[in-house]
Amino acid sequence: MSPLPRMLRAAMAFAVAGLVLTGCSDSDNASPRETGASNSPGQQGAFPLTLTHGQGKATIPRKPQRVVVLGFADAQIAAALGAPVVGASRNTSSSDGNWLGVSPAFSQKVLTLDALNPNLEKILALKPDLILMTTAQPSYGNAYAKLSAVAPVISYKTKLLQDSGDELTRLIGQALGEEAKAEQLIEKSHKTLADFAAAHPGLKGKTYAFGQESAGTVHTVIATDGPTARFFGTLGMRLPGPLTKLRIESAGTTQLSQENLDLLDSANVAFFGVAGQKAREDFVKRPVVSSLKLTTGGNLHFLDFNESGMLLGPNPAVTDALLAKLGPALKKAAG
Repeated sequence: MSPLPRMLRAAMAFAVAGLVLTGCSDSDNASPRETGASNSPGQQGAFPLTLTHGQGKATIPRKPQRVVVLGFADAQIAAALGAPVVGASRNTSSSDGNWLGVSPAFSQKVLTLDALNPNLEKILALKPDLILMTTAQPSYGNAYAKLSAVAPVISYKTKLLQDSGDELTRLIGQALGEEAKAEQLIEKSHKTLADFAAAHPGLKGKTYAFGQESAGTVHTVIATDGPTARFFGTLGMRLPGPLTKLRIESAGTTQLSQENLDLLDSANVAFFGVAGQKAREDFVKRPVVSSLKLTTGGNLHFLDFNESGMLLGPNPAVTDALLAKLGPALKKAAG
């Protein structure tokens, strides 16, 4: 299995992907406003509008009233913006089916969709007028053409799990007609991160490592321009040189061999997603890992897969939750 599916299955806790915005038109002859995800917000709530995303263009005739969300960030951002969500993919790794960071949490009546396998009949029965799939599983992306016949669909902007959280928040805010709320959410996130960095100036220049261990294989996120790097960058942190020199294999990640695990010691602090307590113990028992300065110094930290999913695709809706989880370790690293 390639690194991308493994990282997606584990860190995203079996997320879903893919629905496209069809070019459905309103009964009037108004020309739709067209914009890209990186454009300025424009006139608040102006419909119809056309949005460009990584799998095509989507025309939304009116402010959505029935929204389906298929990816973890779609759920997190839509909930934060108060979207009228009628259907969402269910996170099988959580007790209530919600993705970590979704606030307010969705009811069981909403969490009815499978996170891996598209069920077009079930989605059609929800009568959506907008489908969000910016961080959904590739199986949904592969069903883009069929899903686009159901309702307008918004996919990722550039590549799956490579868009910044700000970009996705703006794109989803535009699609929902909630551009002002989206900007407010982004500004709040920026302030929270800036305040944290100011309170812990020792983080500036410090290095980090982030990855995931699954079925004995260790994957590390090494993209210097990906969403994880942007998150740590706002705190003044960076990837260490030895990790940036490795070859990216897929989705900004590389697989670390047993012989290369010592490269983790080039980081001042490390976070790894693992599948439970036994996996943590087995990870640390590896001869190379047990002797790392990270390990002996207490700077190797573990996350469950829901938590590592937030760090794999951070966005303004989960900034508070991320800092609440990572904060103690980051404060220690700051010195």
